[in-house]
Amino acid sequence: MTDLSTKTVLVTGANAGLGFDAAAQFAERGYGNVILACRTQEKADATRERLLERTGRDIFSTLAVDVAEISVAQAAAEELIGRGTVIDALVLNAGLAATELKTTSDGVELTFAASLIGHHVITMRLLQAGLLAPEARIIIAGSEGARGDLPGMALNDYEGIAKTSFDGDLRAAFEALARGSQPTKYKTMDVYVTAKLFAAWWAAALARRLPTGMVALAVSPGSAPGTSFSRNVGFGMKYIMIPMMKVLGPLMGMAGSVSAGAKRYVDAAEFGPETNGRFYASPGKKLVGKLTVQEHPHFLVEEHQEAAWDTVVRLAGGATVKAVRAA
Repeated sequence: MTDLSTKTVLVTGANAGLGFDAAAQFAERGYGNVILACRTQEKADATRERLLERTGRDIFSTLAVDVAEISVAQAAAEELIGRGTVIDALVLNAGLAATELKTTSDGVELTFAASLIGHHVITMRLLQAGLLAPEARIIIAGSEGARGDLPGMALNDYEGIAKTSFDGDLRAAFEALARGSQPTKYKTMDVYVTAKLFAAWWAAALARRLPTGMVALAVSPGSAPGTSFSRNVGFGMKYIMIPMMKVLGPLMGMAGSVSAGAKRYVDAAEFGPETNGRFYASPGKKLVGKLTVQEHPHFLVEEHQEAAWDTVVRLAGGATVKAVRAA
């Protein structure tokens, strides 16, 4: 059995919902150091106290970071580098769904920024500094909605946008989507699931850039209505659909617990090298169930993976590493 007492995991969005429960489960599984990355130091300190009470283990350290802002993510990465702690699992869980078009100070649409940009910055700096363990696992939060097979959430027509508005330039279309300047109406859930598709593409592209032994993958926690996701959605979703899903979802096989969703992250931290670059979620057209490799063709187009990577790199100010192996 692997000795986890010497291993360190960092969880973003650790102050609530899936992030909080994942941090607790990593501690309960035996990890020796859990870094709680939260939007403010106040939230991080309060989270640490709650986790000490829950787990009885004094193994939590804190990091203040708003992953939607590049400069803040850069500062947080430098703080981690200054500490010199080697990280064995990087759980990039933080994210939100903006209720209307909002952009960060860097000019990135808020949902894309919170899901991807700061996470990319931190990951690149840790790689460059040699502070990811030789067999590190990099796990970014995905969503079943990225499959495009669920009602009420549709992927943005990125190929159509590229053709009609950017002379077929896919990277220009991707950047427009990430900046919220696409020539289509802004719809919260459509933008959210498209951002999660980018996360799956990002993981696949990152996998080609990691040293042998490291693994990057996207993992959906599944439908878990008890998370803090509802704070960012519209009135109908927040006060009607999500409360209804909390009650009826588990009975109808459409929702699971926060604990079950968080366990997916914890399990993925011990996945083997054959999972590198893959996207794991519930079975097709399902929101819960056995964690399954997603084989939908649009996840597997390398041209789209690389275009998404290039877009994130550009939006993140050029932070990147070169490809070192084939997918």
